Amino acid sequence: MSAPDTLTLASLRTTDFAPGQLGVLGDPIAHSLSPAMHNAALATLLPTHPRLAGVRYHRLHIVAEELPAALALLHAKGFAGVNLTVPHKIQALTIAEALSPEARRAESVNTLVRTATGWTGHTTDGQGFLEALRERTGRTTQGRPVILLGSGGAARAVAAACLADGCASLHLHNRDVAKATDLAAALADPRVRAAGLADIQASPEAVIVNCTTLGLKPTDASPFPADLLAKGQFVFDTTYGTEPSRLLKDARERGIAGCDGRSMLRWQGALAFRLWNGMLPPEAPMRAALGETAP
Repeated sequence: MSAPDTLTLASLRTTDFAPGQLGVLGDPIAHSLSPAMHNAALATLLPTHPRLAGVRYHRLHIVAEELPAALALLHAKGFAGVNLTVPHKIQALTIAEALSPEARRAESVNTLVRTATGWTGHTTDGQGFLEALRERTGRTTQGRPVILLGSGGAARAVAAACLADGCASLHLHNRDVAKATDLAAALADPRVRAAGLADIQASPEAVIVNCTTLGLKPTDASPFPADLLAKGQFVFDTTYGTEPSRLLKDARERGIAGCDGRSMLRWQGALAFRLWNGMLPPEAPMRAALGETAP
């Protein structure tokens, strides 16, 4: 069931739009704060950028098998660009008519930009993560060990960005070990190791990044063993919800710094906004819309 303000493939077919619309496609999608964040930025920019009049950022509940039809319809209806979230980031690789170097390297697409005949695929997840980490810790992953949980589209983008940034090591862990192994093989870097969630070995200075969906719901278990948390680590949970995830609660109980995914969401959104509109959006209204606290 979709929320009243959420478009579906069926409602998309019967709705007319002004040119230049934006949106986010996913399943699930009701929890997404991207519409509030982008629409706050658009409203702030409108007085000085009248060309944005009538542009809105929409929420679209699109399941995996609907993605090709939905993207064709969005293009026909004049959308300027869209974001993609679970489960679309990998499937979009085969739908985009061209890929940015970052999307090709990460084998993941979270942003589509309209062309005359289709879409160009980009990923802003990896750079968004690095910028958010810099905000929170004063550093990126350069020279630091990284423990990455998950192997989906966001994990692929974050992994590629960490390696390009110069991380000391990258340990990939996934419930399905084969998926972690496949991602490690695709990354083809001697700094990468793959193992299951039961085989995590954490150094005290590691950046721990949760790119699994465990944390979207308050009842979700933590994907990271609490007894491996140690002072000097930083916990970056890319999920966000109405309350902190079990992983972040475990970290805070042990006095370990961490953050949820709102800062990464803001940064990847800002970088996508620049691809669509040629400028970074204002930070303050996006923070406010996300309910994000300053570092």
